[in-house]
Amino acid sequence: MRFLFFITFTLSYYIVFGQQPNIEKSVYVKQFENLMENEYTRMLFQKSTLNTDSILEHVSSTKPFNPLFGDSLLKSVEITIPLTYKSEVHEFVKLYSQSINQHFLNYIINFRASEIRTELKKQQLPEELMLLPAILSGFNPYSSNSTGGEGYWHLNYPQAIKFGLTINEYIDERRDFSKSSKAAIAYLKQLQLNYQNWDLTLAAFVTGPNNINNLIQRNQTTDYWKLYPYLNPKTRDVVPAFSALLYSYTQNNSNMIELNPIIEADTFLVENKLSYKAILDVVNLNKKELQFLNPSVINEIFPSNYIAIVPKNTACKINQFCDSIYFYQDSLINKPKIDSTIEEKVDVETISTTNEEIIHQVKSGDVLGKIAEKYGVKISEIQEWNKLKGTNINIGQQLIIYSNKKPATNSQKPATNNQQSEMILYTVKSGDNLWDIAKNYPGVSAEDIMELNNIDENIKIGQVLKIKKK
Repeated sequence: MRFLFFITFTLSYYIVFGQQPNIEKSVYVKQFENLMENEYTRMLFQKSTLNTDSILEHVSSTKPFNPLFGDSLLKSVEITIPLTYKSEVHEFVKLYSQSINQHFLNYIINFRASEIRTELKKQQLPEELMLLPAILSGFNPYSSNSTGGEGYWHLNYPQAIKFGLTINEYIDERRDFSKSSKAAIAYLKQLQLNYQNWDLTLAAFVTGPNNINNLIQRNQTTDYWKLYPYLNPKTRDVVPAFSALLYSYTQNNSNMIELNPIIEADTFLVENKLSYKAILDVVNLNKKELQFLNPSVINEIFPSNYIAIVPKNTACKINQFCDSIYFYQDSLINKPKIDSTIEEKVDVETISTTNEEIIHQVKSGDVLGKIAEKYGVKISEIQEWNKLKGTNINIGQQLIIYSNKKPATNSQKPATNNQQSEMILYTVKSGDNLWDIAKNYPGVSAEDIMELNNIDENIKIGQVLKIKKK
């Protein structure tokens, strides 16, 4: 009897373990193993009130998973979506339960779960789908895969656009948790209505419905596990990974602990596009903090009419120095390329032949951009002469300026004959702004150009401007 039992057990063990599945190519393995390697997740934990070292001493690992009872173990945690045991599931259970990252991932899941559950409930979808972004991205907005998926849910560009997300040179809303979750869940709803099969729905979500439809037609089956060998090895394991994470999550007591980051922030309306560099240099913010609060922004430039999120108590400061920030951006970051073909006539009455040292005392309303324009110098020169690191200046502060140009006075200039004024056409080039263009023409201000062309300060490359030289 003992011998017979041994043979039976050995055969059962061989059936279960005889063919070890290979999940090493799966992107979900690397995603989990590198969970704490990205800056965003680390900052999330840094802002948390959790004492993770203390908590980890009192949490237990996932209950052991015996593959001989794989089907019954999965049935015990099944909620709405049917779970099928395969050897690949066991490999992912081992992955998710044998690393400290299991607990860290549970904390993040609990932090994000409420908002996802609310949206799933609206769409009448199973609540366990809240685990899907944990598998795909580890809830890292900067995560991506080799098939073009981006953000929390690894949505591809066509699906993201179809379900209302904005993706352009400034913004990728696949990195916005709330907006991308609504789009992804709406997409899942559509796929489930089409397939009426959760395995196929999940597979289509990550590999694309066209690929699934072609495989179904070619193999004449809707059984996910029969299609499995023909799917992309990098993404096909979403179904066993989902089953394994559901088991691991429900069987671990750290799933009751919520990451509770304290994120204190203000909002700031960006009226015209604005670079991170301009804000950081003038207001002296932390770049990583700005990136953490605004993951949807790409290329480190806020677009026009965008509500930026900034660290608490800094919105007022940004508003206070708004003019300085834009002048700094226009004068130093977006330096115009001067058209060398333009020959200019210089008014000898307004130009001195020697560099004169001027002491300018800062008054209320002064910013470096206006001071530089007044004396015909660059902001960078004022900064160099006065050893200024940024563009912050204080009322009463004395600035040394070496200028060839006499500062403008309040006295009225004699009226000129309109017939003597010369009208020219200027084509806007990369990096141009109205203030620097105006500097090329003595007596012409940015306001003159705006009034003559009936425009605001926003100009585009290739735009032709009328300029009346004086």
